[in-house]
Amino acid sequence: MIHRHTGRAVAQINQAGASGVPEVLVRFQAAVGGVGHIRGPKRKKDRQDLYWWFSTKRVAIEDVGRLIGPWLCSDKAAQFRDSVGLATKPIERTATEELAWAAGFFDAEGSTYLEKHRTHADYFRIEAAITQGCASGVPPELERFRAATGTSGHLYGPWEQEGANDPIFRWKLHRLIEVEQLLVRLEPWLGTVKREQARAAIAVLRSQAVLPRGNPFWGSHKTHCVHGHEYSTTRIRPYRSRGVGIPRRANKQCLACSREQAQARRLASPTTC
Repeated sequence: MIHRHTGRAVAQINQAGASGVPEVLVRFQAAVGGVGHIRGPKRKKDRQDLYWWFSTKRVAIEDVGRLIGPWLCSDKAAQFRDSVGLATKPIERTATEELAWAAGFFDAEGSTYLEKHRTHADYFRIEAAITQGCASGVPPELERFRAATGTSGHLYGPWEQEGANDPIFRWKLHRLIEVEQLLVRLEPWLGTVKREQARAAIAVLRSQAVLPRGNPFWGSHKTHCVHGHEYSTTRIRPYRSRGVGIPRRANKQCLACSREQAQARRLASPTTC
């Protein structure tokens, strides 16, 4: 963030760290030529120690703005303009540069963690998430992150959160294979903490026994249709998808029912000569 305090501009980045100064702050300071200072920790009960990089020198803030300006979102670019009169313009970025930006964004705002499985005791599911506040709808950074990484995920929000100035939105990725793909794409630029955090969560899921897909009572492994026809005997030709072409299970269609329904339609429709 960048703001005015007692008539002077202040640029600041906050980051929590459980084991000393966060690597992401050190890397940022090095990337902007070593300007600014890193301070901390600020301790608060039941929270990780807080550290921050900051600068109060106008010339240094302008230099930082010129270096990172082309990759800033519109809100942060506006803060540089309003505080030190620096106009930054986006540039045409390569896919690699966008991935590097996404890795930095995830380093600062994202996390990978485990949640208890909702239906299977002692099992976990994985989540990768980024939380952002925005007063004018879905934060553009989340949409940009999804586009840069080629991931889908889900966007949740808005909701109110105690201590937050703006409504909160959250992007989440749930499927293990997608989290692994995300890690591969971001890993060349990702910091040690977030990289090891993701690897540890993935390792736990990979060590779990494979859960059976679906619930037999919901029909994923039924042998008969709802009218009692046996799928194995009614399936006289392979199922042909009329949608996106994805192969479907044989029990997705009962041909006996289809024939009976077609016959009923013919009998109900008057024939014309």
